[in-house]
Amino acid sequence: MLLDWVNELAMKAPPLLARVRSQSRALAPWQGEVVDVDRFWADAWREMNVRQQRLARRLMLAHAHWSVDQDQGLIHFERQDGATLSAPVQIIGAWNPDTHAFTWAWDHPSVQTRLRADAERTRWFGEKHGLPELTDRSLVISEQEAWRLTAVAMKVNAAQGVYRGPTEGPIVFMTLRDLKVQF
Repeated sequence: MLLDWVNELAMKAPPLLARVRSQSRALAPWQGEVVDVDRFWADAWREMNVRQQRLARRLMLAHAHWSVDQDQGLIHFERQDGATLSAPVQIIGAWNPDTHAFTWAWDHPSVQTRLRADAERTRWFGEKHGLPELTDRSLVISEQEAWRLTAVAMKVNAAQGVYRGPTEGPIVFMTLRDLKVQF
């Protein structure tokens, strides 16, 4: 069900990000190699979808209870079959469904510094390439656009996947690495 929803979102054009990146820009970011930013965004979206489908098939987290231990830097999942999973986690940002405001983790007061590293590197990438959607503290965007920002953070940081953690308030977007399953 989540995968169908993510795939449906992939087909829709993201209006804010399309406006911000109205023309393709080739830039020299890391060690001098040239990066086409539009292609980078598109590749990030495709890679996230592929990784999410693979993780969903393999790990079955759709109905799992989740929690983040910021002191340990881990996310924990408890599946309905009794299996538990854990992984190092980084918080990318939070999106409020009522206001449509997305706040980056690097500027969120409830996110511990050690869990902001991926968001910080993503901001650095945005600074290097003049991408305000990666450097503005808060944006008013759709949930699909929050997914896209998280996909870019996943690619910039070479994360294994992402997780969209619903809460009673904002939805927390995170990157994951090295998921481990215990039965």
